[in-house]
Amino acid sequence: MKISNYLLLASGAMLTFLFSSCKEQGCTDPEAINYNSNADDDDGSCTYYNETDLSLHLYPMAGNNALVYNQEFSVNGRKLKFTRAQFYISNIKLRKADNSTFAPEMPYILFQSLANDYNNGMVDTGNYAFLDLSVGVDSIANHGDPAQWSTTHPLYIGSEYSTYWTWSQGYVFIRLEGYVDSSPAGNGNADAGFAYHVGNDEFLRNVSIPISKNLQGATSIIELNIDFAKMLEDVDFTTELETHSTNNKPLAEKIANKTPEAITLR
Repeated sequence: MKISNYLLLASGAMLTFLFSSCKEQGCTDPEAINYNSNADDDDGSCTYYNETDLSLHLYPMAGNNALVYNQEFSVNGRKLKFTRAQFYISNIKLRKADNSTFAPEMPYILFQSLANDYNNGMVDTGNYAFLDLSVGVDSIANHGDPAQWSTTHPLYIGSEYSTYWTWSQGYVFIRLEGYVDSSPAGNGNADAGFAYHVGNDEFLRNVSIPISKNLQGATSIIELNIDFAKMLEDVDFTTELETHSTNNKPLAEKIANKTPEAITLR
């Protein structure tokens, strides 16, 4: 009996040794530069990225629904259809809890609701408390020479979705167009055209979005909902159907002031 017990113990030890020796050692953290997908046993060799490639994914919404052009939504209790919904973003920065900030290589976006994914380039890895940005174009770029931008830059004015006022030498920060029920009782059809073009430095709005996000690895994504219905929450559709900013500043201000509330973490 004693001999057989020794044999069993020896066999178990041998099996344990063989099993452990068959494990492949290496870095088992997918966020590490030297991640080894075949490794079973972490050997403490993981090394990490100092920078991560940041992309913002922006989702156009009309309330709780995904925004689709020419689709009817209820906005302020009225039927409304968007045919264009877009705006510029500038001054993109990530902010840590100690208020230190890091700007990506590309701090601009021309967001239009037919596209969702916008690459902004490299930022330092780490834990971030806020995403800061401006809706509109910062004053320096807004009044600079638009010919300075390459054809792939968001501020290039020759692109299909670019909105630039040559008469005022500045960008249209927010451009919302479509059709709405403008009947007094709000029981008609969405057949009255609206055009809300908001621009000029006074209507630039800053937004700080709490994100509490640890950005690690080769790439990082921050997802945001953009509620275009929220932007129009204070608009009276029976009388307020058009602004090009200078011709109807109170209406432009209403829309600009609602924009920070329209951008939320997804």
